[in-house]
Amino acid sequence: MTTREKTSLRHRSPRTATARRWVHLHTLHQRDLSGVPQSAGTARAWTAGLLAEHVTTDVLETTTLLVSELITNAVVHSDSSRPGGTVTLCLGIGHGIVHVEVIDDGSAVSVPMMRAADEDSDGGRGLNWVNLLADGWGSDQDDEAGNAVWFQIAYPADQAPVAAPDTDHGDRAG
Repeated sequence: MTTREKTSLRHRSPRTATARRWVHLHTLHQRDLSGVPQSAGTARAWTAGLLAEHVTTDVLETTTLLVSELITNAVVHSDSSRPGGTVTLCLGIGHGIVHVEVIDDGSAVSVPMMRAADEDSDGGRGLNWVNLLADGWGSDQDDEAGNAVWFQIAYPADQAPVAAPDTDHGDRAG
């Protein structure tokens, strides 16, 4: 399957499991990022810009940290790091929940899972951080579309946006 076909599959009507998570959420935006380590910083800044006016500083800081971890995991542990590979970042908000979903190009040898990290290792803590800090998280694997890892963070009801957020935040290219 070509990269273009995978991208098309990602942006079609969501799969059943994904659709259930998004049913009560307003999609803020989604963005395709290059499968390179620098995309973690790009994703953090983009996420902060979209969410800053809608959530508390604590929720914003936690969300951007976890976005960075999931983007890094997608680049390190999936085929997204191959030439032309991409990672798709989707952000939603609603009913006191920030929802983030990261979709990578999948891998024949690796699936998203928490791993035991040695005290001295530089990696292996991404999903442990997600498990510790998020109010909910999970993953789905699709042989054609790749892996989707998602998390949700609750925010106080009085922090809910009054109106639907502005979704005109530029192109979706990474």
